Amino acid sequence: MDSAAAGLLAAVVGVGGTLGSAWLTQRRGDASRREEWERLERTGRAELAAQRAESGREVRRSVYTEFNAAARHYLATLNDHAHVLGIGHDPQESLAMVETARVDYRRRYAEAQMAVPDTVLAEVGRVDSGLGSLYGTLARLTHDAGREGDDLENVRERIKQGWRDLSRMRAMMRADLGVTGPSHE
Repeated sequence: MDSAAAGLLAAVVGVGGTLGSAWLTQRRGDASRREEWERLERTGRAELAAQRAESGREVRRSVYTEFNAAARHYLATLNDHAHVLGIGHDPQESLAMVETARVDYRRRYAEAQMAVPDTVLAEVGRVDSGLGSLYGTLARLTHDAGREGDDLENVRERIKQGWRDLSRMRAMMRADLGVTGPSHE
């Protein structure tokens, strides 16, 4: 091979190497930028999912708090009304208080139906069923239209059961929110 051909070959190899090196560097840079972009997207999606989860937890916490308070107040007014019936006083004032608590409770129950997970909703439904049945019995007793088994002793036992049901429901709600167990101090 003569020197001109060797020089030309060296020049082609040099230019090819330079161009190849630039091309490889560009490819590595593109791959690196693509990996960084994908990592940022994954991080963004994870942060968004965490924000949504926290937002959902806050909504549930608010609904749980309001429903628990309304259910406890409703049961307390049912208990007070049973006492009024037991001592023979005019039940109209306590019945009005029961109706006010019942309206608030029903609104909170409707909110809970739209916001709580199925496992908690099943327990909320059990509480609602018990309170509704208790209300029906007390309404019949108030209007002297009691059925067989409708008496104040039965009502008192069902009120005790209602408090136990509320405690069980509250424990499920707290577990769903992740606030049960030992403190994380």
